[in-house]
Amino acid sequence: MSVLDRFRLDGRTAIVTGTGPGVGAHVARAYAELGANVVCASRSEENVQRLAGEICAAGGRAIGVATDVSVAADLENLGARTREAFGPVHILFNNAAAGVIDINAGPWGNDDSDWELAMNANVMAPYRLTRMLMPDMEQHGKGSIINVESCGGFTPILPSIAYGTSKAALMFLTRALAKACAPHARVNALCVGSMSPDGVELEIHKGYKLAERNAIKRIGAADEAVGTAILLASDASSYTTGSCVFVEGGRVGTVA
Repeated sequence: MSVLDRFRLDGRTAIVTGTGPGVGAHVARAYAELGANVVCASRSEENVQRLAGEICAAGGRAIGVATDVSVAADLENLGARTREAFGPVHILFNNAAAGVIDINAGPWGNDDSDWELAMNANVMAPYRLTRMLMPDMEQHGKGSIINVESCGGFTPILPSIAYGTSKAALMFLTRALAKACAPHARVNALCVGSMSPDGVELEIHKGYKLAERNAIKRIGAADEAVGTAILLASDASSYTTGSCVFVEGGRVGTVA
């Protein structure tokens, strides 16, 4: 096997949540290009069907399943639809997230509904999906689960306290699941920094001065996370579990 062959995903099935126009969509396309069957999941039926159609038109295999990851019944439907279309799941890319609040809300603007949403989407959904898909991964022994982390889980950024706390909890969950799922599946985290589809600051980020916090001093483009997403999904990282790889312009690594 050549070095590059270790990055191939031929015959594997991947669920990618949060397949909006950012990181999730880029990762879904990349997994398909490397041979995986891809299930695109986000709340918008229109978005997931369009992305799945684009992948199929490019010669890949994909379906779209509209899914709100904060709703347990939607996760069950996602698992059932995936197995019906492609059989056992090999890769789970937990990218969907929620809980960031308006910068003008202040730290006490995190109300009970914000906490519930953040914990359900950012912690419970990855746990529920992992629990649901582990029988598949025990069957074939090649599971890879990737939880998308946020710098907000490592360096507090007010006022989104609920969001940051949930992402910090996701890092511990990643380590715990790495123990629980071994040796049938590896569980790692990918911490992305401030990113947008094209590297231009999003409206939701304005006011946070996120580019100034980075060593690289710019917003990232979504496709800059793809290489690490491939690495963690593939046999190229077969001895890596319970780890976090940072793709965030140096914001966490160089924090003063």
